[in-house]
Amino acid sequence: MKISKVSVLEFSRELDGTAWNPAFRWRERRAPLVLVELDDGVVGIGEGWSKYTDCESVLTMLADKVGPALIGKTFGSASEAYAYLCTSFSALEPAWARAAAISAVDIALWDAAAKGEGIPLWKMLGGTDASAPVYASGGLYRDGQDSDALKSEFQRYVDSGFISFKMKIAGIPLAADMERVGAVRTAIGDEARLWIDGVNQLTSDSAGQWFAALDRFNPEAIQSPVAFDDVVLMQRINREFLPVIAAEAEYRHDAFLRLVDAKAISHMQYCLPLCGGVTGALALDEMAARAGVSSTPQCFSTSVAQAATLHFAAARANVVSAEYHCFHDHLAFLYQDGAGTVSEGTACAGRGPGLGVMLPEIGTQPDGSKVSIVRELR
Repeated sequence: MKISKVSVLEFSRELDGTAWNPAFRWRERRAPLVLVELDDGVVGIGEGWSKYTDCESVLTMLADKVGPALIGKTFGSASEAYAYLCTSFSALEPAWARAAAISAVDIALWDAAAKGEGIPLWKMLGGTDASAPVYASGGLYRDGQDSDALKSEFQRYVDSGFISFKMKIAGIPLAADMERVGAVRTAIGDEARLWIDGVNQLTSDSAGQWFAALDRFNPEAIQSPVAFDDVVLMQRINREFLPVIAAEAEYRHDAFLRLVDAKAISHMQYCLPLCGGVTGALALDEMAARAGVSSTPQCFSTSVAQAATLHFAAARANVVSAEYHCFHDHLAFLYQDGAGTVSEGTACAGRGPGLGVMLPEIGTQPDGSKVSIVRELR
């Protein structure tokens, strides 16, 4: 694959600010997108992760460093391009933005490669079916939302075909939060899988009290219960209380290995737009499988990242469930060939070539968001 053009795009969408989690309030969502065009005219699309307060670092890295380095280069595969970029920019800072930029390009090149073969990405990755195991990710805190409204939210997810679910906790006092958890459990039923997201809020002093209160609602696992660098407490929680899911905002593969070696996690959670794209996720999933740990890819952005996550989950037997975000469902109208539809706990990754998402038009989108050009490189 010879690269002839790279277009760096920015997705942006204003939000009303009424939804929040214990870390921040959602007033907008921004995301870096990249189009990579090959000399045969095939165009792949990818997405990079970004911090809530910093999308510019990834956009700048794509436009000034990573993108220009690709023009005119020929690679035998997306994985070869990934290795080239990792080696070429190993010292580039900030490291998280470098990882996100490379991840975006990797996803775009996998999309282009599958399009070139005329097959879905899940099939190129060795999958046999488009069905990806997913959970409905919701249950954020919302201004003015009572337990009945939260119950109605999760009833909609049940009616949409989900059988696994995740909600936020630890943003309000324990007793009030347990009322929320109880409302969700009532909505989804006693047999449904319920994961909870602690958003890194628990401490060694508070953890026991929270898990004792949660026990009657039978959650199956907890995501991000404590700070990601508190491996000792995570290990204790994983051993004594609930299986731990981590670490969504991590990009360093050696950090994931430390969590695995410490037996601090039962489910490895990585984000394709941050951990190295499809190529990086393949390596992490293999690492997890060798250690007897399942994978659960994370996603909270546009349909580009969601599609990549679904294709990966459909192809990898070690994925127990992938995040299907029901709040951050931006650009969902781009799905093609059945992609994104949910039935009986699985989501269709799509049956068309590549990721199965249309390339967005520049300007205001049907969902009110905007896609703008940052840089076009030839």
